[in-house]
Amino acid sequence: MKISEYLPKELILLGITPKDKENLYEVMVDRLVETKYLNPARKRILIDKLLEREALASTGIGGGIAIPHASGENIEQMIIVFAQVAESIEYEAIDNNAVEIVFMIIGSERVPRVHLKLLANIVRACKNIELIKKLKTASSWPDVYSAVEGFDKDNGNHQ
Repeated sequence: MKISEYLPKELILLGITPKDKENLYEVMVDRLVETKYLNPARKRILIDKLLEREALASTGIGGGIAIPHASGENIEQMIIVFAQVAESIEYEAIDNNAVEIVFMIIGSERVPRVHLKLLANIVRACKNIELIKKLKTASSWPDVYSAVEGFDKDNGNHQ
């Protein structure tokens, strides 16, 4: 399962400055609404689902990385919203470090639990120090996309 296939260029956010975790989710979900991946009426529902999931256990996996995830109604296929946070934010991550890289996975309720496979691939990708360095210093969406695509290719990720 290629990470890059679920990462549309219009859902790559660079240098965002959320004030906290909930605001981070709002900014990322706003992008889903702006790009027509999500109906505006569903925005608060999705943010609440992300917060409910976060209440179970932090999706901050350490090393300045978080992978919040939830399933959304009326979403045709899984998608990833990527965010590079300009000034890291507190996230209650497992290592207590602030977060600066976020892969938000929105699964489709039409294909439940499939997003967990994508989540596993992203966790593996986040252990790649070179990839994370590239993501932290990326200055354009092509920089992010090509780094992720290169990781997919180098690691044999496939459909």
